[in-house]
Amino acid sequence: MVPFFTFPHIQTFKFGCMKRSFLFFTLVVLCVSCNTVSHKNLPVKTETASDDSIKVKLLLVTDVPELPVQLNVVADKSGKAFITDNHGKIWILQNDVLLPKPFFNLYEKIGKQKKASPAGMVFSVAFDPLFATNHKFYVCYNAPSKPHSADRRLVVSQFSCDAHHPDVADLASEQRVIDFEGPTIQDNGAQIAFGPDGYLYISVGDESAGDTAYHYHSQDLSYFGGKLLRIDVRKLPYSIPPDNPFLHVKNASPEIWAYGFRKLWHFSFDPQTGLLFGGDVGQDREEEIDLVKKGANYGWPVMEGDSVYKSSNHANISSFVNPVNTYSHKTGVCVIGGNFYYGNEIPEFKSKYVFADWKDKLFALSKDKYGNWQRQPVKILNQPAGSFFICGCNLLENQLFVLGYVVRDTTEKGMVYKVVKG
Repeated sequence: MVPFFTFPHIQTFKFGCMKRSFLFFTLVVLCVSCNTVSHKNLPVKTETASDDSIKVKLLLVTDVPELPVQLNVVADKSGKAFITDNHGKIWILQNDVLLPKPFFNLYEKIGKQKKASPAGMVFSVAFDPLFATNHKFYVCYNAPSKPHSADRRLVVSQFSCDAHHPDVADLASEQRVIDFEGPTIQDNGAQIAFGPDGYLYISVGDESAGDTAYHYHSQDLSYFGGKLLRIDVRKLPYSIPPDNPFLHVKNASPEIWAYGFRKLWHFSFDPQTGLLFGGDVGQDREEEIDLVKKGANYGWPVMEGDSVYKSSNHANISSFVNPVNTYSHKTGVCVIGGNFYYGNEIPEFKSKYVFADWKDKLFALSKDKYGNWQRQPVKILNQPAGSFFICGCNLLENQLFVLGYVVRDTTEKGMVYKVVKG
C-alpha cells in the first residue's frame, strides 16, 4: 500500500503570517512550517527558468466533504483508496466513488475534548503489510494531553476493522503504539508508512513552529523532534529493530533512523529500489528533497537546503548529508513529497520521482548521466482553482493522484484528481 500525501492542511493562506483561522490552521501543519520567521537580509538562490516542462491534465474524480490530507491505496484487488481529512475522518474511495459514510471518525472518540485546539486531526494512515488477513491499520493523529485541554499529544495507534463491516473501523480496538507531547501541533505531525522491510517509519517535525528555541531538537538524539523513527509493531508494545543505528548509543533514542530534519512532511519508498525519498519543508529560503539513509544527519537547523541557515561552533558541516535537490522560495514555498512513477500512461514521468509544492506546482525528479538529480517542471494545462498537492502513485494501477481543495462562496471543499497526459 502506498501513502499519498497532500497538503499541509487547510485555509486561505498568507505566507509568513503566524495568525491563522482554524481553517487555515489545518493547512498550517505544513504552511507554518514554511515561512514562520522572517530574515529579510538572507540571500535567495538564483534559479534559471526551464522550457522543457512536462504537460499534464487533471481529471476530477470526486469531491470530499472535508479537506483531504492523504490518500492511501491498499495493496489488494478491492479497488479501495483511503482518504484522511483534517477533521479526523478517513473516507473510502472505491472504483472512483466516495462511499457516503466515513470508514473512520476520530471525532466520535475525542471530539468532545477538542476545546479550541484542532485536536483530532488525522495526519496519516498506514495499513499493516498483512492487512488483507489481520485487518489492522495504524493512524497518526493529535489528541488533547488531558480532557478539555488545549495542549496536544502526537499519537500513533493501531486499530482494526469492524469484524462484521469491513468498511467501518472499530474505534474501540485502539491500542496506542507511541505518543508524546510537543509544544506545537503545526510541526509535530507528519507521516507514517511501512517500509519494504516490514517496519513502521514515523516522521516527526522539529516542534519549533517558528520558535528558534526548539530548532536544535533536530540535532539532539534524545528527542523525537526533527527525526525519522523506525519501529517494529508486529507485536505490541513495539520493539526496536536490531539494526537501528542508535540502538547502542548512550542517551540516544533507539527509535531514531535518521535526523536533522525540519519537517519531513511526506516520504515514500521507490518500489523498484527500496530507496527512501522525502520532502523536507524549509523555513525562509529553500525547500529540499532528501534521499534518506540509515543514521544520516540532514543538517537542520545549521543547514537549510544546501545553504547555511544558522551557524554553529559545534556543528561539523562535513558530516551532514546534502539534499539530492533544492529550490528557492522564488520557485515554490512548501515542498510536498511525492512518489516514483513506473506507469505507461505518462511516458515523460517514467522512472521519475513526481512531487508537488504547495504553490500549485508539480515537478519530476530524475538522475542525469552524471548521477545528479535534476528537477523538471510540470505544466498543468487545465489548472484548477485552489491549492493542491501531489499524493502519490497507486502502485497497482500506476496512477498518479492529486488532492487539494477549492473555496466556493466561502465554503471549502476537498477534491481528488487523477493526473493524465496533457
